[in-house]
Formats: sequence, structure tokens, C-alpha cells
Amino acid sequence: MLMSSYSNIPLRKFNPSTRMFMSLTIIVLLFTVSSIPAVAVLLIATLAISIVGGVGKHALKVLKIAAPMLLFAFLLWALLHNYSLFYSSSNTGFAVDFGIYMTLRLVALIVAPLIFIATTTPSELIASLESLKMPRNLVFLLGLTLRHISGIAYEYKAIKEAQTSRGVELDKGFLVKRIRNYIPVIIPLLIRSVEVADKVTLAMELKLYGKGKRTRFFTYEFKLADYVAISMSLAVLALFLYFKLAFGGI
Repeated sequence: MLMSSYSNIPLRKFNPSTRMFMSLTIIVLLFTVSSIPAVAVLLIATLAISIVGGVGKHALKVLKIAAPMLLFAFLLWALLHNYSLFYSSSNTGFAVDFGIYMTLRLVALIVAPLIFIATTTPSELIASLESLKMPRNLVFLLGLTLRHISGIAYEYKAIKEAQTSRGVELDKGFLVKRIRNYIPVIIPLLIRSVEVADKVTLAMELKLYGKGKRTRFFTYEFKLADYVAISMSLAVLALFLYFKLAFGGI
């Protein structure tokens, strides 16, 4: 998962719940449109929000990584369009239009979550999910996982470099041999993970986690910009849903 370390990007001026609502609105809209021009407009709007909001570079990096998958998806949808549950066509050949439509929608579905993910810290994510009245233990578990992803990744890199410096050949041989080669890396990583989990458990016990209602040190208030953004998102969503129900889509 991509978590931004920047604090001055424009999108961070919004409440975390507002950013999450904007991302979810775009995702819902992408499943209400049924034409290439409509999905192209949504994609352009999503890219514009990400660029103006300061996450354009993150989106570009993710799209570069996903480029081979997008190309494969285009070919797959264009060739197997007759087997789609949501699209019917008398064309028995290579459906370029359907391939373009689905690929554009996939690109937008990749970029839209970055409006929230790439601008939100684990603490803000927890606060946003708690505002939706989700179970506190589930939200805490998710936040704790996100907090320790970077730590586990660092431990993995350090252990791998240490084993490589000792002469362990990790990436040679066939698949089964490579899996065996990684045992000296996996076992120390598991031991380290258990140690971290034990420390977290002890810290939770010392802080009396679960004993009564807890308060937050930081609070995220809604500002005028948040109300404007949410109102605009609701208006656009209502408009698209109206066209979807009244005219069968856009």
C-alpha cells in the first residue's frame, strides 16, 4: 500500500472522511457509466483531482507498474467480450471498443483510491473508518497492520542482505530450490514479527486497551471546503444515478 509522507499537498487540507468519500464516489460512478466518452470524462476528472491534489506523481508511478497488466487486460477483454456478464454485442471479432472502455475504467479504478490512500496516514485512516461506525477492534487491527508494513519490509530487507553477505544464494536454481533458499530469511523474519507482536500486546495491556471508551489526541473537524466537496460529490452522484435509472446509463 502507498502511504504518503508529505504534509503540504493540497488534498490533505480536506478531512480524511471527505477524501475517502470522494474516492468512493468516483468508484461508484465508474460502475454507473456504460460508454467510452463517459468513462473517459470520469478518468480525466480523476486524473485532474490527483494532479491538482498533489498525488499525480504517485499515480504515475503506480500506472507505470500496472502498464503490462493494463495491456493484457485490454487484449483479454477485447478477445473475450462475448463471455462478459455485463456486456452484450453481436460482434464476434476483436471488440476494440469494449477493450478500451474496460481499460479506461480500470485505470480510473487504480487512480481513484490514491486520492485517499496516498494522502492519508494510518491514524487518519482509523479516524475515518471509526466515523463510519465500523467495529473498533477491526479498525484498530487494520491500522496496526498498516503501521507495521514498512517495519516488516525493512526487517525483510535487512535480513536478506545479511544472509546474502554470508554467501547464501537466494535467487538461484528452480522454484523449489529458491523457496528452500529463502528459509534462512523467512524464519528470522517470523521470529522478529512474533517479538514485535509481543511488544505491541504488552503495550496494549499497559495502556488498558478495551477498558472503557477512549478519546483521541487529535480530532479532525469538518470545514467549509469539506462540506462543499461532499455536496458536489453527492450532486454529481445523484445526477449520474438519475441518468442511469431514467435513461439506462450514460
